[in-house]
Amino acid sequence: MSDARNKWDALARPYRWLEYAVFGRTLERCRFGLIPHLQHARRVLTIGEGDGRFVAELARRRPDLEVDCVEGSAAMIARARARLPAAARVRFHHHDALRWRYPTASYDAVVTCFFLDCFDEDTLRRWMPAVQGALRPGGHWLVAEFRPAARGLRGATRRLLLASMYGFFGWTTALEARQLPNWAALLRDLGCRHLHSDDARRGMLESSVWSADAQPAAALAMARAPEVAQT
Repeated sequence: MSDARNKWDALARPYRWLEYAVFGRTLERCRFGLIPHLQHARRVLTIGEGDGRFVAELARRRPDLEVDCVEGSAAMIARARARLPAAARVRFHHHDALRWRYPTASYDAVVTCFFLDCFDEDTLRRWMPAVQGALRPGGHWLVAEFRPAARGLRGATRRLLLASMYGFFGWTTALEARQLPNWAALLRDLGCRHLHSDDARRGMLESSVWSADAQPAAALAMARAPEVAQT
């Protein structure tokens, strides 16, 4: 783990209110809409957990569930820990999710909520096989994310909103991405199979479930890469 202060630390306290100001509870509902799809899971990994609203709700509904959370911001982890029920079986890993060594075939499900949109497609293409390799046979990858805007006048408002978001987070956090990556195509390239989707905010948001049964050699090789320091 780097000693450098994570650029997301400064947003940990106001993040929820910034989100509510722009989207109300829509993003929150999109995250929580994934929880029923974890009913058969016993061990789950969340990546880029943020301020912990998702994992806190998950722990309230499923106190029996074992959850690992990989999050690069210490301040976000502190906020998340404060939200957890006392009996929650949640372990936090303060680490850069792109460099964390993912254990092989260890989780029934992986959850990424508004995390894939932080990176460009080249970065995701290199990183996603390691995440896939962390899933057990029959495991699922659950995603809450933004959808691309339609072309022409129909999608103008959505494009403006996305551009404003990328501008703000690029300025405040040095966010890598400058536009929404085609994360769904990258999942399909990995051999993941789309199982279910729910739309929100007139199709701007999507919560989806993907089967990650295919375990390509690249995924397992990346998951077994030499370990870097982690907590």
